[in-house]
Amino acid sequence: MTQHKDKIDWSKKCWKEMLIYQRKSMWLEDTLDKLASWLGLKPGMTAVDVGCGLGYLGYTYWPYFGKGGRYFGVDISPELVEDADKAAREWAKGGEACFKVGDAYKLPFPDDFADLVMCHILLIHLEKPELALEEMIRIAKPGGLIVCKEPDNVSTMLTIRYDSAPQLDIQEYLLIAKITMTYNKGRIKLGLGDWSIGRKVPRMMKKLGLADIGVRINDRAYYVEPPYEGPLQQYHLEHVKKQWLDEKRHKTRRDRLKDGFLVGGGDPEDFERYQELDDRIISIIRRQVEDRQFFQCGSGDIYVIRGRKPL
Repeated sequence: MTQHKDKIDWSKKCWKEMLIYQRKSMWLEDTLDKLASWLGLKPGMTAVDVGCGLGYLGYTYWPYFGKGGRYFGVDISPELVEDADKAAREWAKGGEACFKVGDAYKLPFPDDFADLVMCHILLIHLEKPELALEEMIRIAKPGGLIVCKEPDNVSTMLTIRYDSAPQLDIQEYLLIAKITMTYNKGRIKLGLGDWSIGRKVPRMMKKLGLADIGVRINDRAYYVEPPYEGPLQQYHLEHVKKQWLDEKRHKTRRDRLKDGFLVGGGDPEDFERYQELDDRIISIIRRQVEDRQFFQCGSGDIYVIRGRKPL
C-alpha cells in the first residue's frame, strides 16, 4: 500500500484547472451581496486571504472593500502566487493588491495588521487547522473579522441526490457511508486534513476566544437536466465530466480514497465491493452523458463562518 502523505501540488495543471472551474459558479451573485452585507465589508478595508490560490476571494469581494482598500494574498505555492499576481492587474482597480509566498502556520504579517482575515477551502487540507486559525486571529486587528469558508464533504458524500444513476439498495448506501467515514479517519491520520471541517470551525473559533460568531451556508443547488440549457447547466455538466468521467483523475481520486480507507482501519474486501459498485455507476453515467440522458439535482455543504477578534 502506498500512503499518500504528500500534499496536493495545486499548481499542477489538473489541480489548477479545478481551482478555477470549481469556484467559477460556486456562489450566486445575490448570495455574495448578502454575505458582504452580513460580514460588514466596506471600502478601504485591509484584507488578508490565507491559502489564496489564484486570488479567488480577492476578486470575488473586491467590489465590496477594494476601493481605497488593500488585499494581500498568501499561498505556499510560488507558481500560484505568480499567476494570481498577474491576474490581479485586471481586477484590482482603485486599491492595492499584492501576493506573498507564505505558510498558513506562520503568516508574514505583524500582529493586529488586517481588518479582515479570510480563507476559502483551506482548513480542510491542513493537518493542524487550529494553528492556522490562531495565526489568522493573531494578524487581525482588535475588532477585526475572521471569515472561513469551509466544506463538509463527509455530509455531502452521505447525501442522497436525485439523479439518473441507478437507485442503490440500503446495503449499497451503507457501504458508501462506511467507505466515506473510514476514509476521513485515515485522511486525518495521514495529516491530509478533516473532510468534515466545515461544521467544526464555529466551535474552534469559540475555543480560541472569538466573539460574534455566526454561520451561513451556501445556497447553491446543482441542477442538470437535458437539453442542458444555459451556461450554468453546461458548467455543471462539464464538472461531472471532469470530476467523474476523466479516467486519469478518477483513478487518482480512488487511489487516494483507498489509501485513506485502509489507513483508517477499513477492510480491503469492503473496498473491493465499493470499487465494483463505483465502476458500475460510472459506466452507466458515462453512457447517459454520451446519450444526453443524464440528470441530477442536489447540493453540497459549504459553511461560511465568521468570528470577531475581541477589542
